[in-house]
Amino acid sequence: MSYGEPFDTGFALAEHHQLTPDLPAAQAVYAELLAFAESIEDTPDVQLLRGHLLSDLGSVQLSATDLPGAARSLDRARTLIRGIASVPMGPRGRQLWLEVLLKTLLARAELLRRTGDLDEAQATADEAAAVLPEFQDPEGLRGAEVGLARLHLLLDRGEWGAAEELASALLATAPAIEPHLLDCLGIVCASTHRFDLAADYFARSDEGYQALGHHAGRQQLLSHRAYAALRAGDFDRAEQLYAEAAEVFERQGQFEDLAVCEQARAFLAARRGDTADANDLTASSLARFERLGATIAAADTMLMGARHAYEQGDIDEMKRLAQGARDAYQERGVYERCAQVDLMLAKALEDNLTRTDHGEHERTSLADALSLALPAALTLEAARYDFASAHARSQWHQLADDAMQLAFRLALRAEDQGLIFELVEHRCAGASLALSRTERTPPSAPGAAPVFPDAAMKTHTPTASGGNGPGPMALGGVAAEAAASVGLRVAPPPRVLMSPETGRVALQQYIQAAEFRYHRRIVSEEEVPFWPPTTT
Repeated sequence: MSYGEPFDTGFALAEHHQLTPDLPAAQAVYAELLAFAESIEDTPDVQLLRGHLLSDLGSVQLSATDLPGAARSLDRARTLIRGIASVPMGPRGRQLWLEVLLKTLLARAELLRRTGDLDEAQATADEAAAVLPEFQDPEGLRGAEVGLARLHLLLDRGEWGAAEELASALLATAPAIEPHLLDCLGIVCASTHRFDLAADYFARSDEGYQALGHHAGRQQLLSHRAYAALRAGDFDRAEQLYAEAAEVFERQGQFEDLAVCEQARAFLAARRGDTADANDLTASSLARFERLGATIAAADTMLMGARHAYEQGDIDEMKRLAQGARDAYQERGVYERCAQVDLMLAKALEDNLTRTDHGEHERTSLADALSLALPAALTLEAARYDFASAHARSQWHQLADDAMQLAFRLALRAEDQGLIFELVEHRCAGASLALSRTERTPPSAPGAAPVFPDAAMKTHTPTASGGNGPGPMALGGVAAEAAASVGLRVAPPPRVLMSPETGRVALQQYIQAAEFRYHRRIVSEEEVPFWPPTTT
């Protein structure tokens, strides 16, 4: 449906600038058209035109990482579009109104996702899905975009199995967004350590973007390939690709993408021992994310800064940054990241106990470390029951094992035989006792393992050994080894009843703490006694 001139030509020109990409030029076109539209007599048709222009302007501002500006434009667009919902329209007018509404809702869902409000972003994507059946979408483009919005949310939550399943399903039905889907599949595969397959997806995505003339998409692939190299441990290539991507993003004013590159480069600088560069890049990344309102990304950078501070011996700064990150995760309901912060603090306490003599306060320090480590370890282990695929559960299992090994080390150090016994009972309940024969290495300092906090933390696998601590035989024998590396359950373990008189279950206080802090079920409703059944 045509708006007439100069609007039809203006929309086409702005879209061309977006694909180039020349985002300032696209914004200038929309601003000029909007000024003209606001000088026209106010009618429902003109309100729809203004809403359409504001919606497209908000999308460009999103691409340019002007998140506050995008929020203002999209809020105004939504108000205008909803304000004429009950106005009589012909069939074609109604379809145009629905299309503009869908575009606005999808852009708003993306904005909320990028500012870390994942629940509200999900609700907005669901609202778009509810509108979709009334919209005539013969090519399936808007339906594909709704699917893509849901896919991005799954990626942000680290739900790799569900993300891969959705992206594969969309590939068969949404050829218009095939390069985007291939790009997402590449991220999933890189996050789950399938690097050859990731490289193939990225190559196919690049070809698709090139065929469409979508240069902005090809530029994003630079940073995604850098991410894959980082996950694969090819740090030189990762640094080269991140530097190239950072140059592009800085030149184009894409400051959110630039902050992601700085975050990664800070990690790489710290790894090679360049403390000054790591600190500068971390500070720059954090400042950019905070200006943009990208809360979760800022928290990830704070967590990385906390690791750097610990390595430099600045305990107060580590605590400040770690608590700031945890507060942000708590506010946004990203509870598994809260568990990861607590785990990092517990590792710092363990390392400090090894380095310094706590004297008469050692038992208190050990209790503090256990109160952080054990609920976090229980939560990280329980998180893998969310994954649909065995491969994803296996990858997450590596992080959960690292956490549980820490809990065992602390319990052993505290010489708490009762706690060790309950740990073994809980870990073995309903699981295979297959022994791990992997070589293990001594525990490392919290910042020593190459941990990079990002949206792919669910597959965090620092090293082949994972810094999992001393050999399991040092943890009290074969039972402890089996308990620390139990087989892959696909459902939470049963409660282990320790006393028929009181009804107390193994690790009861730690399970209650985990469920309260991290809003996750740790054990099932089933109960099993730890004592053998009596025979008659």
